[in-house]
Amino acid sequence: MSAATSDACLLASWLVGDFSNWDQAIANPPFFAHVRVCIRPLLVPLSPEGIWLYSEQSYDYELQHPYRTAVLQIVAAGDHLVIHNHRLHQAESYFGAARERSRLASLIPEQVHFLAGCDQLVSRTPSGSFRGAVEPGKKCCVVRNGRQTYLASEFEIWSDRFHSLDRGYDPNTNERVWGSVAGAFEFSKKVSFAHELKDLVSL
Repeated sequence: MSAATSDACLLASWLVGDFSNWDQAIANPPFFAHVRVCIRPLLVPLSPEGIWLYSEQSYDYELQHPYRTAVLQIVAAGDHLVIHNHRLHQAESYFGAARERSRLASLIPEQVHFLAGCDQLVSRTPSGSFRGAVEPGKKCCVVRNGRQTYLASEFEIWSDRFHSLDRGYDPNTNERVWGSVAGAFEFSKKVSFAHELKDLVSL
């Protein structure tokens, strides 16, 4: 197993879990809602390449109605990793599946759409964490409240927590249009699902 493939397996094992920013939300409620992120391995990978995951992001009081879903594909690319982002067609039919993994068994390639320009480029840091950011070029387009923006997203993850910061900018003026004004969301892992990877990848 190459170093990059080994890193892909490790990154996947850190990503799969149920995360909460409860401590941050309680400490600074005007700026941070209580958000939950739940990521599970797909039961059946959508292609032989890489490691496939399903992600839901929701407010804690509305776990069955996530405001963001995604299908993620982690692949090794030379000396770094790439996370390909995919959007689900008819995502509502899978709402809550991050906590009912058996429902993911029916997911097939035709139900997802690759988001061009939205790859996250990930590298290992000297301290051992993984740090990633959306590929450069302002190509990851997000329409928010009827306004066209490009996504600037970055994250850092450890075995038990991760920090993430998503912001949208005007493609012409580079003015920030949406996103946190108080810095990154800080999530702690409450439950790990790393054991669910054992039949899919060699950890």
